[in-house]
Amino acid sequence: MKSTISALLIAALGIGPLVLADEDHDKAALRALDQAYATEWIEGDADGVMSLFTEDATLVPHHGDAPIKGHKAIRDFWFNPNYPPTVVPEWRRESVEIFISGDMGVVRGRARLVWEYDGTRTTIPEGNYVMIAVREDEEWRIRLHTWNDDPRKWVREPIN
Repeated sequence: MKSTISALLIAALGIGPLVLADEDHDKAALRALDQAYATEWIEGDADGVMSLFTEDATLVPHHGDAPIKGHKAIRDFWFNPNYPPTVVPEWRRESVEIFISGDMGVVRGRARLVWEYDGTRTTIPEGNYVMIAVREDEEWRIRLHTWNDDPRKWVREPIN
């Protein structure tokens, strides 16, 4: 009954298609942000990856690791020049749910990730992620990103 009343009010006010069009546009933009995140990693573009985050972004890593807060800390965590680079030859991300409330959007998804670091290739065959994005200057940016997976399912092998 409540949804019927809401639908009638939306239709009577004439805002239904506009609201849906804006929501569809935002959902498409959030899906694009989600895919851009993986693409920038695959392309090895540290600046590209970092451009997707807000200055005050937070990473909440898997396995209970401490959160990493702020652009500089995130760059140092992933792209520290004192350590060998991480190469990502494969990263498949599938956004399963997208929620939007005003200038905040949430993407929940599943992923498969393969990365190479210091002579070892690691494959995470499946895992979960949640990305919270905010709209800044008409662009969606990642404000908080968290992920988890089962390390018992990781496959590690030397790179030949």
